[in-house]
Amino acid sequence: MEKTIIGTGILNLEIIVVREYPKLPAMRPFVDKEVLQEVGGTCGNVMCMLATMGWKALPVACLDDSAEGLKITEDLKSFGCDCTYVSNRAGGGTTLLRCTHKKDPDGHHVMSVRAGSPGGSRFPKRHFLRARDEAPEFLSALKSTPAVFFFDDPAAGNRALARGLRERGALVYFEPSKVATNADLEAVGLSDIIKFSDENVPDVSFADAYPDKVFIQTTGPDGVRIKEKGGAWYVIEGVKNSSVVDTEGAGDTFTSALINALADGMAMADAAREAMRMASRSVGFLGSKGMFRQ
Repeated sequence: MEKTIIGTGILNLEIIVVREYPKLPAMRPFVDKEVLQEVGGTCGNVMCMLATMGWKALPVACLDDSAEGLKITEDLKSFGCDCTYVSNRAGGGTTLLRCTHKKDPDGHHVMSVRAGSPGGSRFPKRHFLRARDEAPEFLSALKSTPAVFFFDDPAAGNRALARGLRERGALVYFEPSKVATNADLEAVGLSDIIKFSDENVPDVSFADAYPDKVFIQTTGPDGVRIKEKGGAWYVIEGVKNSSVVDTEGAGDTFTSALINALADGMAMADAAREAMRMASRSVGFLGSKGMFRQ
């Protein structure tokens, strides 16, 4: 498989904060220290990770022209992404995600997440290609078909891209946050591989209606469950890591490593084992792409 991928969906500017406790075991006072600002989000991470693996990764994003929106574009480029289809304009949307690493009352590591957008808004702001005009124009102007199309949001424009690129021969990989609406189910029908977590999608009975697809349900440190094209579910066990620093991005690392292994010709089960090894290693680094910055 040629290693080219077009992806669209969630791209955030992640603001990583570490809460320090000068008088442990007392939880107060504490000091919040910002340690990193970097592109993130499922689609953003997958594009950056695959770019570092040697893929031609082309994210599709309509960002605003704020300093934060411009930083997302620059970060994508710094990881090696081709930003031909990334725009920064007043009508675009940029989401900020503040991720604070801290301790719970029992002293265990936890992370809180707060979303917003530039200018102090508490609401995320995103803009995807419109299905009625922008998505068809994009497809019409596209000169070559990527090997893979990735999306993680079932917006109408994203579904239009999935439909058009699948018809042209691209493998379509969908990573939903839930499978509950008609849009979610339509996106599933337009895809070849669908991956989700057991936390977000505990009921997998819907998969029985799609015997031509591969379903992957992640189960945290226990590994993943896979259902290949109408077969029975089987388990790929997780790989333990005794030095966990940050689990953020482990699922995106799994996705990226899986896509890369499949492109190298591995069978699904072997590709999943390789992806599990990389995901386990990734949790030993701070930030969703800490391992990929080394």
